[in-house]
Amino acid sequence: MARISQRTVGSDGRNRCLLGAYGTKTARNAPSNAQFVFGPAKWIRFFIAPPPGLALVHRDFSQQEVRIAAVLSGDAAMLAACESGDVYIATGEQIGMIRTSMSAEERAQARDLMKTVVLGISYGMQAFSLSRRTGLSVDVCEEILARIRARYPKFEAFVERTYDRAGLDLELGTRLGWFMQCPPHINERTVRNYLMQANGSEILHMTCILAERRGIEVVAPVHDALMGQGPADAIEDVSTALDQCMRDASAFVLRGYELPTDKQIVMPGQRFYDKRGASMWETVNRLIESRQKISA
Repeated sequence: MARISQRTVGSDGRNRCLLGAYGTKTARNAPSNAQFVFGPAKWIRFFIAPPPGLALVHRDFSQQEVRIAAVLSGDAAMLAACESGDVYIATGEQIGMIRTSMSAEERAQARDLMKTVVLGISYGMQAFSLSRRTGLSVDVCEEILARIRARYPKFEAFVERTYDRAGLDLELGTRLGWFMQCPPHINERTVRNYLMQANGSEILHMTCILAERRGIEVVAPVHDALMGQGPADAIEDVSTALDQCMRDASAFVLRGYELPTDKQIVMPGQRFYDKRGASMWETVNRLIESRQKISA
């Protein structure tokens, strides 16, 4: 894990680093994890707080990759699962992996499993790989993957066609013209998952352009999310406007389909919250308090 001191924070308390726009094959940004506050150590995100008199709004696309996959492939069953509110729960229920008799903890564990599987099928995850990740037997993993593919046959056919087209054309591209060269022996996973990732990148790029033209101050683009800033007493309006930019951008790239977004508003005196880093943040604060008591 990168040291906190490696973050590039100016005298004004702002974290600035090279975003590395178009820095990957799929046109995603490629900022340094050692310098960008939204790096892999989730607890560090709790340092994010608005300047005096201002508030922050974090808007992220809800289950973006799966929804893009459903739209591009024309798989109505997958899209219906997305529209249910939680594609991972819906898929798990449809293939019998999530049942009403389960406890809340069991359902949460099953959802995590289904998230791994649903995201994994886009790049051709196999039973052995799923087994290593989950600890389930290879036979059980084979059955889960077979059920998923039977449930979403149009999507499975779409990714197979994508791989074939890459072999014939030796390239793949998005509607807005970002192409990836596909020479012989290119990694199959990269090819199968390319259109979902690259179109997600196009949506983020277009959102940033729309936000700038509509006067929204974007302070950080984050993979499939954006953080905006505005006066504390008008942050709800900023949030709504940013959501509209994201919907308009997705509708253009996905030919009419608007991706929904989730939001988190950080008011003055508050900190950004990420549940994945909450436990570590609490641990760090306890250690600091203990050391301060010893010093006193």
